[in-house]
Amino acid sequence: MIPIPLGGLMIFFMAVGVTTVCALWFYSFWQERRREVYRRRIAIQCRICGTAYACESKRKIAVTICPVCGTPNERNKLQQI
Repeated sequence: MIPIPLGGLMIFFMAVGVTTVCALWFYSFWQERRREVYRRRIAIQCRICGTAYACESKRKIAVTICPVCGTPNERNKLQQI
């Protein structure tokens, strides 16, 4: 057996815990970032009424119709806030 003092064992487990929490936080941050990029890619904002709606078509449709006011809109990425 390897003799490990109690203080060293406590520091080791604290370091493992902090590393795990930081890794989970970075992973959740990365996932949320990916989701936001996907949402902005499929979202279209109407140029007349300002309604944001999703168009998840597999083929890239250049012009879509707003479901609220019926105005044709070009596909543009939403602007960052």
